[in-house]
This record gives sequence, C-alpha cells and structure tokens, in this order.
Amino acid sequence: MGLERPPLGMRLSDAFGAWVIRRLAREVIVDGLEHLPRQGGVILAGNHISWVDPVFLACWLTPATGRAINWMGKAEALRWPLVGSFLRINGVFGVRRGSADLEAFRLAEGVLRSGQVLGIYPEGTRSRDGRIGEFHDGVALLALRSGVPVLPVAVSGTERMWAPGALIPRRVDRVRLTIGAPLRFTHPVGERPELATVSGAIHDAVEALLPADYRRP
Repeated sequence: MGLERPPLGMRLSDAFGAWVIRRLAREVIVDGLEHLPRQGGVILAGNHISWVDPVFLACWLTPATGRAINWMGKAEALRWPLVGSFLRINGVFGVRRGSADLEAFRLAEGVLRSGQVLGIYPEGTRSRDGRIGEFHDGVALLALRSGVPVLPVAVSGTERMWAPGALIPRRVDRVRLTIGAPLRFTHPVGERPELATVSGAIHDAVEALLPADYRRP
C-alpha cells in the first residue's frame, strides 16, 4: 500500500511544481527539512490554507529526503480523467464516501505500519480566513495507535498565491514552509491520553510555527 521510493512520475511532477512555485513567489523559505526521518512511519500534520499546500510540501520534502508523501483523497476524484492519474502519481489514495472515516483510518494505518510518510490536514478543510482552526481527533488516534512521531508543519503565504475560489494563481512576495521537531506520544500500558489533549498538543505545535497573523486571538 502507498508509496515509499518516489517513482519517476512523482519526481518529475515535484520538479515541475517547484519550478512553478518559485516563479509565483518572489521568495520561497523552507525550514526544518532535517526533522523528517529518513525511514520509518511518520505523520505530517499541518495547517491548511490553500490547495497549493500539499503541492508545496511534496515538491520540497520528497526531493530533499527521497521519501514520498501519501495523502488521503476522495475516491471519486481518482476516477476523473487525467486528474485521477495525476493524483495517483503523487501518492493520493482513495477513500469512498459513506464509510470515509473508517476506511480512511484503515488506509492511513496501513501506510504507517509499512513505515511510510502520511500527510494529514487535521482541520479537515481549508481555513476561510487563513487562521489555524481546531484539529479533529483523527490525527491523535492515529498517532497513539501507530506510535509513530508526528511532525508539525506550518505554511503561510499560499492562500494569497491561490485563494479559495480563484481561477488562476497570482504572484506573491513570499511563501513559507516550516517543519517542527517531532512529537512523540507515549503512555503506560493500559492508559491512553485523552484524544482532545493529544490533538491540542499537535495543534499548538503547528500554531507555534506560524506567523502571528495566522494564529487565533
């Protein structure tokens, strides 16, 4: 299940995506690539402000580490001509509607059990105002069940590059990607932290990496 070594199609897609982003942003800042482990399961959990976000992450993380990122996506989108092929090449696996939560969880666990990278946006949707929202508990449950580290990931500027509802991107001064130190959630046998507590810890770690105007008052 999933991808570990990036195939040629993914490498070419990442190279093209990075080329486009560099031409749309006068400055591209990427910090913390050293935090992504070279092997073993890991969860990337980040804020979500534009559909450019996963492209930005993949275009820098995959070439820098040689590791593909697996993403959850709608099964319907994978059946669209051209779009479906593009999504598969870039590590997206489908989740059917109706059983989405359970199926997504099982697929995500499979990716982590096989020692791969899983990208998640715990807010569940893009922020409407650019500020980070509350995190759902799914990422906490995955972290506790799998035992893999969680890397907080923060992006800024992408919501101006390609705003929700915009038909075409526009040039911006700066986009930034920051990867924080890994979080590990261990607990005694028979005891488990509250999911809300773990979700809150992941949320706070991501928020701490963001500029002030992307944080909630």
